Amino acid sequence: MKTNLLITTATILAAAGTASAQPAPTQITVGIYAPSVDFGTAQARLAYVQGLAKAIEQNTGIKTVAQSYASLGAMNKGGVDFAIIDGQCYAANMSPKLLASANIGGSTTRQWALFSGAGGDMQSLKGKKLSFINTGCNDAGFIDNAMLDSEVDASFFSSRTGRNDLAAAVADVASVKTSQAVFAPVSAGKGLTKVFDTGAVPNPAFVDLSGKVPAATVAKVQAAVVGFGGGGAINGWAAGDRGIYSALSFGRKTKAGILAQPEAVRIDARDVLIDPPTMKDTALVDVRHHFVRPPGARME
Repeated sequence: MKTNLLITTATILAAAGTASAQPAPTQITVGIYAPSVDFGTAQARLAYVQGLAKAIEQNTGIKTVAQSYASLGAMNKGGVDFAIIDGQCYAANMSPKLLASANIGGSTTRQWALFSGAGGDMQSLKGKKLSFINTGCNDAGFIDNAMLDSEVDASFFSSRTGRNDLAAAVADVASVKTSQAVFAPVSAGKGLTKVFDTGAVPNPAFVDLSGKVPAATVAKVQAAVVGFGGGGAINGWAAGDRGIYSALSFGRKTKAGILAQPEAVRIDARDVLIDPPTMKDTALVDVRHHFVRPPGARME
């Protein structure tokens, strides 16, 4: 038994030594898929991730290349090591290790709202067309439950049109006018009528997508990202907070009325045993005559 224990211990130590001695990769690939962030142009989006890749290369000493993708599926097939993933997509699948959260407008979340191009209230949009960002990450659950809080029937809008990014979805309502409503960050709704606020949505996440890079290199990549100022659509990065992504619920919400707990009523048994004070009062009857003697009668 002692011999077997020594062999097992030696095997574990050898495996740990191999893992720690795992060589760093000769190249790192960083991808971006964040359709809810308006970079203005595709060139500006690529330029941003290229700048981030350069910062990673300087901090790790490893050649780093950058790629921009039109869909999450294409990025997953692209052999990407690290990725900027849209907040909705990471909330739908939080299996990759979170390294950082994007800072936009001073926060890692943004307030979203439902906007109308024709003014009016929610009822005025019934039967109208809705435009949305087609992320491919449970868009129906995002709209019906995260945005509409499970309170609007799926058939409320006559149709739903998915667009590749935020700018195209907003343009459908603001300029092209092929749709009458759109869900978007509050900052993107200029010129449109805000019907109501829908809640906070987390910003894109920077994740270890492949899980194959040694831990020491991952730590250097994370430090480079958090320290990257960048500029433009993404102001910077903060330490990853899984809570903001798990708070975005895609499941149907069931609501029930609130029943108040009644206060307990306690009766003192002595209250029913004590005679009321009025029962002890003596009623005095005013009597003028105690005896009456009829005329001519005699008393015996």
